[in-house]
Amino acid sequence: MTTATLPSRLQDPTNRTRDTQPTVESSLAWTLVVSGRLIRTLAEGMLDNLGAQALAVLYRLSEQDGVSQAELSRRQRVEAPTMCRMIDRLEREQLVVRERDPLDRRSVRVMLTEKGRTLTEQRLATVQDIEQRAFATLSEDERDTLHELLVRVLHSLPGPGGRQVRVSAAGPRSPTPQIR
Repeated sequence: MTTATLPSRLQDPTNRTRDTQPTVESSLAWTLVVSGRLIRTLAEGMLDNLGAQALAVLYRLSEQDGVSQAELSRRQRVEAPTMCRMIDRLEREQLVVRERDPLDRRSVRVMLTEKGRTLTEQRLATVQDIEQRAFATLSEDERDTLHELLVRVLHSLPGPGGRQVRVSAAGPRSPTPQIR
């Protein structure tokens, strides 16, 4: 591949070794992985003991309470046992309750408790602060574009166990999520 056909991020001479091979820093995947890890570390530090993944589950339940445990697992793109352990922890902390689905006794529905709803509402400002810190160098249009691109990448990747998972289509980024 000639320099003329390389993506512009790989054409930067500061990102090249002597034999003109791309460096780790010029890898989009590496940049995404490291950025994600650093944002998660920031979030974990600001969310006390709750954790980013647990907050995401509470957040999903605030958008649609009573989702099945299996559906939460699919939407969070984690294995069922991982979701089960997370729900166990949230249940111990009295943030959610599980109930059998009256129409399908094999299915377990997860609902926010009042304590869980209140905690989720309180953490929304923290989530907004995390996003502001992480993406401060981007304009609102750039943030929207980045979000759209990452959603497309997410939709193209297989879920747990290599299965293709289609998460619900993401609408425009919402700077102020609503808790019902």
